[in-house]
Amino acid sequence: MTTTISELRELMISAGMDKQLVQGLDPSQPLIQQGVDSLDYPAFATAIEARFGIAINDDDSLRLKTLNDFKEYLNRK
Repeated sequence: MTTTISELRELMISAGMDKQLVQGLDPSQPLIQQGVDSLDYPAFATAIEARFGIAINDDDSLRLKTLNDFKEYLNRK
């Protein structure tokens, strides 16, 4: 199965992130520069881990900065 940006946006919203913020995110830009804060990021990562049954290690989490990064990471898993 291929993960899409739409699916990642749905996970963000289900993790409690603001719907308007999520819908306005540019997939190629760092999430932190677009208003995703230090509470949103871990909630999103946890939602990804639960949905896909994976664990994102610390090294990988430091490299995952954009929605495109997350999509590519998940599509390699």
